[in-house]
Amino acid sequence: MKYHLFFLLAILSSLSFGQETYYNFQDEIFDEVRFREKLKNIEDNYGATSDYTYTVASHKVLTTQVRQDSIIHHVEVILSQSNTAPIDINAGVQRFLNTPLPAFELQNLENQLKTNTDYKGKVTLINLWFTACAPCITEIPYLNYLKDLYQDQVNFVAITFDSKDKVDRFLSRKSFPFEHLIDATTYLHKELTNNAFPKLMLIDTKGHVRFVENGVILSGNTASHPEVAVSGLKEQLDFLLKEHE
Repeated sequence: MKYHLFFLLAILSSLSFGQETYYNFQDEIFDEVRFREKLKNIEDNYGATSDYTYTVASHKVLTTQVRQDSIIHHVEVILSQSNTAPIDINAGVQRFLNTPLPAFELQNLENQLKTNTDYKGKVTLINLWFTACAPCITEIPYLNYLKDLYQDQVNFVAITFDSKDKVDRFLSRKSFPFEHLIDATTYLHKELTNNAFPKLMLIDTKGHVRFVENGVILSGNTASHPEVAVSGLKEQLDFLLKEHE
């Protein structure tokens, strides 16, 4: 009897210690090492071009799946600032809510000079991004989904500090059919005082900022159901479009 009990305990122990831990973040599975690398990558990308350094990217477990050989945590990532003065991640652009979008003169990829007055008269979605920003790239399929949904009802504009060459190279590999305004370093940092990427702004037909969000909110199984991830943005767009009727 003692031998059988010992043998059973040995089996249970081997099963328990044989379980590997994985992390499901935005529908991609990471082992422990790769997930830590992903968090570091997010920290670097959010802090690289900002006046504020985000030194800690932590995670929150939403749900957990326990299997015989693995434990899978479905997680979302939370950024914490290292600055001694607490500043909201939205503080830069958020202050323009319900006020006119600061004026700009920026070139698009066709070397045309565009100003914010070019987009008045139509609801506009503006995406602030850059080509080396992992969270920016992750949300592109969801933004493309919105563009496919609304077509010409809405202006879809992406603003970046990257050069034309960088953006052209990026677009040769990945579809992102927004109108791209480039070389916008001064505008992003001096005029908008933007402090994090990605950033989404909804502008009404009069050119006023009506909604600001830190990118598409992704959690759980949204890749196969993009309408879930963009439901909040769609609600805001529908409201602004109806307001213009």
